[in-house]
Amino acid sequence: MENQQLIFKIPPKIELNQLDNLFFQLSSKACNLKCKHCYIEKNPYKNEEDFIQIDKIKQNLIMVKNLNLKSIYLTGGEPLMHPDFNQILRMCLKVSNVTVLTNGTMINDKKARFLRKIDDESQFETIYRISLDSTDELENDALRGRGSFRKALLAISSLLKYEFNPIISVVNYKNRERAHIFEEFQKYFSKKGFLLDDINLKIIPFFDKNKEDEQIEIEEIKNHNLDCKNSRIISQNGVYACPILVNDYRARLGSNINDCSRVNYLDCEKCSICVNSGQKVQVNDWM
Repeated sequence: MENQQLIFKIPPKIELNQLDNLFFQLSSKACNLKCKHCYIEKNPYKNEEDFIQIDKIKQNLIMVKNLNLKSIYLTGGEPLMHPDFNQILRMCLKVSNVTVLTNGTMINDKKARFLRKIDDESQFETIYRISLDSTDELENDALRGRGSFRKALLAISSLLKYEFNPIISVVNYKNRERAHIFEEFQKYFSKKGFLLDDINLKIIPFFDKNKEDEQIEIEEIKNHNLDCKNSRIISQNGVYACPILVNDYRARLGSNINDCSRVNYLDCEKCSICVNSGQKVQVNDWM
């Protein structure tokens, strides 16, 4: 019997150019919605609380305070469910602009007024990205859960009332043309007095968990502006290359922002999302 030689293909390597954007995952599994298209794997029958410790956030903020970050991102799960969210937001606003990625269900008039007070205490700006996948209530709630559409609209109107400039975050579940999605949302919100432009709409590619893994070639990434070239995310379990790769051991780069690797490999199936889209998936394009 002839010996067979196994050949392992080295995945494309990405080096961190400079740290412009720092994510904090306030929780991985704590969320008040159970979206059908969420990329986070969790038990749909359990409400799990795995909040990041506030001391971990403090330590890493000290490490980056002189790096002139473009933005800090607070994500989850649902970041507003963190019991220390208000304190965390104040801490981050001492270092940089902050973008909060939220489903909006916990933001009403009273909460938006309080968030405006926090924002006014800082020289930096708070941006809220509200998840809304369709302008049709039934279609949106079929993906995100009953009542999520109306709560998201309330969040958007409340934020506008207190002079925030919210971004609507749309998962492109049906793989539609971006121009069609933009036209749909622009037409819908213009009737409500909210004039959308490019910075107010963030379209996220859909990751199909049931799709076969895709091989990523080095040639495909040469001209791509990927999140992991300028970003890192810190969770309770360490530092990762990308928000959608948290808790995947292949993407773990270290325990804190000082000791983490500046190199990561695109060897996770979810990496194909960014490569195929040719854009930054998580970071605001205009920042």
